[in-house]
Amino acid sequence: MTGPIERKHFTIIAGIIVVSAALLVTYLSWVFVNVIILSMLGAYVLRPLDLKLRQVTKIKNRRITAILTIVVVALVFSALFVNIIFILGSELAKVQPAVLETDVNSLIDYGIGLMGDYIPQSVQQNMKENLAGSASSAILSAISLLQRLVLGFISNIALFAMELAVVIFMVYYLLIDGENIVQTFIDVMPSNRVDIVKEFLYHLDSIYNSLFNVYLLVCVLTGIIGGIGLMLIGVPYPVMWGAIIAVLALLPIVGPGAFYVPASIYYFIVNEPIRGVILLIFGWLFLETIPGNIIRPRLMMQRGQIHPIITLLSFTAPLFVVGAMGIIVGPAAFGFMLALYRTYIGTEPGKPSDTGNDEGEVKLVEQEEPADVIGEEPGNVSIEKSTKQSVE
Repeated sequence: MTGPIERKHFTIIAGIIVVSAALLVTYLSWVFVNVIILSMLGAYVLRPLDLKLRQVTKIKNRRITAILTIVVVALVFSALFVNIIFILGSELAKVQPAVLETDVNSLIDYGIGLMGDYIPQSVQQNMKENLAGSASSAILSAISLLQRLVLGFISNIALFAMELAVVIFMVYYLLIDGENIVQTFIDVMPSNRVDIVKEFLYHLDSIYNSLFNVYLLVCVLTGIIGGIGLMLIGVPYPVMWGAIIAVLALLPIVGPGAFYVPASIYYFIVNEPIRGVILLIFGWLFLETIPGNIIRPRLMMQRGQIHPIITLLSFTAPLFVVGAMGIIVGPAAFGFMLALYRTYIGTEPGKPSDTGNDEGEVKLVEQEEPADVIGEEPGNVSIEKSTKQSVE
């Protein structure tokens, strides 16, 4: 028989081996950490679309619906990407530095002319020379930067294609087996901790639904509304600008105002004040007020209410720490901590749950698949509230 000392030594050695293996796997996979994060986000965001396709098409085979989901999204993004590339290519081909510099100088003359009665002539001349020189340098720098970006993208296109392929495959398999991975994780938990883990997963799902699904849905709706409105107003390239508005809507501090305010100013400068006013009113009402104060709060009221301060911090602060990936890592980290907090106050004796009712325990309910796919596809797992938790 092995004594307690031998068992303790075995446990220590096994723990060292497991931790070393985990660190090695993390080190070997670190170069693809962005790909892994994007894949997990993509699978979570596309899961409602995958479920909707199953309901609409009546297809129960998860592999087929996962492929259809990815194909639909890929077609939409490919169409937008091709449209933007075509527009940028055609517009850049028309750009001539000399003509652009002349236009900028004319704009400078126009601006200084507006202040002609308030600034002495000598000061105006100095301002004009300084601004003209700065504008010329800025134009050359912008053209050089754009050329470097294009060349850099072309040189790295093979790497981008490989990363995109990995993301697509990981999203595909996560759509198929993601729910069963969660169920397997729960199965290995100690029996006296299963209920707490299930409640934590319930809170995490509701919070992530608000931070990712609802937030992204509102941004997409804002982009669609923007594209349609710009088309009716007569702004050129409404599809491209609608996509840009959707991206700007992701940033809480920046927002769509980074587009419609400069665009309105541009139309005032080119002597189209009516279009500028219409664009300004349209942007403030349909791109800022309605999506931010009506659509988003109503959707977030359904599940996982989150204070606006947490939303602002989670999407903004990480951008200055980890760059562009912060818009994904930030909400994930803040949402994880918020789920831990809600689980704690919901399970601590003597404290009510913050979910608005007395339900505390959460269970995973198996939804049976039809007989033709059982044995090939595992069953769905959905997280839902079940039994009532007593409050001491």
